[in-house]
Amino acid sequence: MTHWNLALDMAQRLRGHWRRSLRVPLQGLSAILVLHRVLPDEHAARLPHRAPYCLGPESFKHLLMALVDVSRIVSLDTALKPHHDPRACIALTFDDGWRDNAEVAAPLLEHYALPASIFITTGLLGRPRGVWWEVISEGLWCRHHAQRIHDTLCDAGLPPPPLPPPHPDHAYSEVLLGYLAALRRCDPMAVNAVAEALYPDLDQPPHGLDPFSVRRLEHSGLFRFGAHGVLPESLEPLSDARICWHIRRSREDLSRLCQTPLEAFAYPDEQPSRRLRRLARRCGVRQALAGCGGWLSPRLDPLAIPRIPISQPVAQSPGRLYDWLLSRWQPIADNAADYR
Repeated sequence: MTHWNLALDMAQRLRGHWRRSLRVPLQGLSAILVLHRVLPDEHAARLPHRAPYCLGPESFKHLLMALVDVSRIVSLDTALKPHHDPRACIALTFDDGWRDNAEVAAPLLEHYALPASIFITTGLLGRPRGVWWEVISEGLWCRHHAQRIHDTLCDAGLPPPPLPPPHPDHAYSEVLLGYLAALRRCDPMAVNAVAEALYPDLDQPPHGLDPFSVRRLEHSGLFRFGAHGVLPESLEPLSDARICWHIRRSREDLSRLCQTPLEAFAYPDEQPSRRLRRLARRCGVRQALAGCGGWLSPRLDPLAIPRIPISQPVAQSPGRLYDWLLSRWQPIADNAADYR
């Protein structure tokens, strides 16, 4: 970290603690946080290509303790109801249904008796397939068949990946982060097809939860599960028929697996368009969660409920966390007319 970035980081931490010291009235406020993974290795989670969507056990524990200090951690259904508690009500949600949600995150949540909701990409449930960005980035990072990954991506007409040096380091991790961002702008079906072709040869464990773990966590009473699509692909670029297939099929899969699945559907997209909200309503969805946003509003759009994303840098410092949360103070306005 450069001296300039270090100074900015310190300023953000101090600003967060100062904002909290102002005792901003939190009575009646609610928010939904969105996370993805909690890795067993803190150092691995802090690498640039993982940090936007991975926490380590230490940073996850720091996040929980910082939240408990200023809010009540509640279920998703409770967060969506009006309240007059002097502290904010915050719900924790996890997207994709990663295996480490059960192996690393769940034991910590169970230790503190804190509820959470997990939105599952149902096509990964107990199946030998992986999430495309994990297949590609970890294959390159671990130097497993890196040349084959390069050639397969190029043959599919996708941007060529940066080949790893003999000893991948922080700088290469930053390059990978930029490459993954470029792939997210490509055809999601083409990227998924490449990952599915590569996955069997890269010696990676299944990325998704297995059905037994889902049932066990649901039986504990602290965890509930919702649908997040069938495959890990953005919905916005897809055809209407493909989007409806994702929504309907994933909800049907979950209804067969869970006793009381969540009504809410979680979009893989950060900000659902009018078209996407209209299609969700056509598929019978009454509540749908966006991938980003701010605090909840009494007049929120039920098909674009905002969530506040939590990255590794934000989670590991209470100062940064308070600054991040309080900077997203303005709730999203009601856009209900947009999808009619």
